[in-house]
This record gives sequence, structure tokens and C-alpha cells, in this order.
Amino acid sequence: MRGCKMSNAKIFLVDDDGDRLMQMVETPFVTEENLQILLARYPDLLPGDQIDPENPRQWLLVTRELGVPGGIAEADRWSLDHLFLDQDGIPTFVECKRSSNTQARREIVAQMLDYAANGIEYWSIDRLRQAAAETAGNRSKSLDEEIKRLLGSDEGDVEEYWKQVEENLRFDKVRLLFVTDNPPKELRRLVEFLNRQMKDVEVLIVEIKQYLGEGQKAMVPRVIGMSPVDKKPAKGAVLTEKGFMEKCPSEFAPFFQKVIEQANEKIFSIYWAKTGFSVRKYFPFFNKYASVIYCSPKGAFYFYFAQLPISEKLAEDLRRQLLSTGIFKETGKKTLTSTLDIQTLDKANDVIELILERITRIAENFSEDFGSIDGK
Repeated sequence: MRGCKMSNAKIFLVDDDGDRLMQMVETPFVTEENLQILLARYPDLLPGDQIDPENPRQWLLVTRELGVPGGIAEADRWSLDHLFLDQDGIPTFVECKRSSNTQARREIVAQMLDYAANGIEYWSIDRLRQAAAETAGNRSKSLDEEIKRLLGSDEGDVEEYWKQVEENLRFDKVRLLFVTDNPPKELRRLVEFLNRQMKDVEVLIVEIKQYLGEGQKAMVPRVIGMSPVDKKPAKGAVLTEKGFMEKCPSEFAPFFQKVIEQANEKIFSIYWAKTGFSVRKYFPFFNKYASVIYCSPKGAFYFYFAQLPISEKLAEDLRRQLLSTGIFKETGKKTLTSTLDIQTLDKANDVIELILERITRIAENFSEDFGSIDGK
């Protein structure tokens, strides 16, 4: 029996008069670098209308080759191909692989999960903002104007947008995209499984086929991995207090209820996001709000320094005091994380009261040489 030689797929372009048919043949990318450059230059190759038909995703490139550290005091260990943001401030991790790269079959998934887990932990919002500003500047564009374009409004609130990016990072609300010209079946199965099982993280493949012919080039993107039934929260849906408590383990619900009650009593604002809530304090001296506590129904809460208008000395005093309670670990230069358990609940209640009291005093009596965390 004679073997059959496989031929590459073709598409055809017809001229305006219908007199000429141009054949274009599917052609692999020469290098992954070619694919990466095209994606950075033309972000719409990530088909936002396929990812979310009701509210097509728009993209802002933060940067290419973004370094990802493996620890709080560690230099960058990995490099992510691209980081994009969409109009809802969702960080979108993109890793490109040609089908000829056998790494695309398994290792790329573990690699992407490393990038996401460590990027969420160790990237600061200032670092992402600076990277995005440099990317926009290299194209002779203003980052603020690019964000307003992304939001579709000249009145878009740029500062509020970056707060939303920060909320998404703190609550693990990210998107992982594997971009390739021909995804192997092993990668498809892994991505489909992850996308079904991960509630807050969207995991998808973007297949981009390249067709060449008569000096012309055509790119055809397609999303793979969408669940037949979308189990993720509706885009744009924000949790309510009731919804948060329903998602929360019963043993932790009283703790988070107390956080909300104490915050309201001390004139803090509760900001509800898609996957949790944050506690914000208004600083009259600066006419701005600062998010200081983030709470996740999974049983974790975070103390965040980056938005506090305080001196480095006071921030260091505060950090040492909170770490000495034994319920926090450092997960970033500006972030302390506490994962609740039955043994730490009582202490966690005391710590929340301490935090709210200290932040209230800072807001009311702000000065560069404000006293130590003990108020002495």
C-alpha cells in the first residue's frame, strides 16, 4: 500500500473583481521569536471576541520578557513571553511555543503555572505600571491615554484601573494563554482540564495559523479549551457580602464578618471585587484612598503596604510588628499573607483590630515622623 504525503492546509483570497484566486499555504513560523514579535505588535491576534463573545476582550501590552522572581529577595528566575492586561484589569499571561517544540506537550504547562504562582506573589503593581509605561513610551504613546483607549472612554479613571489590576493580582484573578501554531492533543487535554477545574483562573490555548502566498501573509487565530458549560463567574460580576459568606468555609465566616463590621465602625470603605473584598481607608491629607487589607473566601487575608502614604521607617516598624504575631508570611516586598486555620483565628481577630486602629491613627494624624506601631 502506497503511503500518502500530507499536504499543508490552504486558504484562498479572491480579488475585488472576482477574476483572480490567490492561494495561500499554511506555513509554520520560522522561530518562536517571529510569533512573539507579531503578538506584541498586533495584540488583536489574541481573539478577544472568542474569549468573551458578549464583552470582547481588549488588550494592553505590559511588556515582553517580563522577569518572574522565585522568592521575595530573589532575582528574576524565569521570563514570561508577554504580559497583557484587559479592560477589566485582568493580568493575562502569554507563553508562545511552536508545534515543533516538544516542550509544548507538557513542560510548558508546569512552566506557565510557575510564572503565574510566582508573578502573583512577587510582582508589585509599581513594577507592572513602570513596565507598561516603558512599553508605551517606546511606541511614542502615553500610558494613561492607552488605558483610556482600552477602557473606551476619555473619562476613564486611570488610578481606579490600576487598583483593579491590583485587586485581581491579590485575588488570583488571572488568565493563562498558551499560544501556538498547532497545539498537540496532550496540551489540549491539560488545558481543558485546568480550565474546568480552576474557578478564578481562565486557561486557554490560542492557535494561530500562518498562511503565506505571493508575498502576502494571513493569520488565523482560534481559541481552544473553552468549557461547553462556562463554570466561571459571569464577566463583570462582583461578589456581595452574602455571596462571599456562601463561598467561605463556615469556620472562617465569623472572622470575615467581624472584619467587615469593625471596618465599618472605624469608617473604612469595603470594596467588593469579583473574588473577594478589600478594606480601604481615606487619607484626607492626600485626598486618596488606600487599600490595606484584602480578604479571600478561601480563608486568606493580606496586608498591603504599597498604597499607604507612610515613611519607610514606619512601614518597616509595621511590618516587623505584624510578622511578630506569627500569623503572617512575607509574599512580596509590600505584601504580608495570612492563611487562616482554627489555631490562628483568635489571634487573627486581634491583628485585624490592631491594623484598623493603627491605620485610623495614621490617617487622622499623618506626619512623616508618626510614632512607632505601638504608638510610643
